[in-house]
Amino acid sequence: MESQDRLISSFSEINLQEYRMPIICIFSSPKDYQGMFVARVFDVDQPTDYILMRTNLEAIRKEIPNGFSLVPRSETDDPRVVETWI
Repeated sequence: MESQDRLISSFSEINLQEYRMPIICIFSSPKDYQGMFVARVFDVDQPTDYILMRTNLEAIRKEIPNGFSLVPRSETDDPRVVETWI
């Protein structure tokens, strides 16, 4: 784990209302967490140090807080981005 990353076990551990626009971006097997699905919280376009890790995508999806909506993946997204929730 990168030293600045803070592993959380649930998004309820952080106050998402403190962010201008909280976004949850799910990555598949990023280079620093090979073999894992990682959901990183962003504030608009700035990554935060909060991450949630699971071994499969469905386990991450179950953790997405109510009120977030799936945004279709863009061709310009990093290839490791699976999906984004706003």
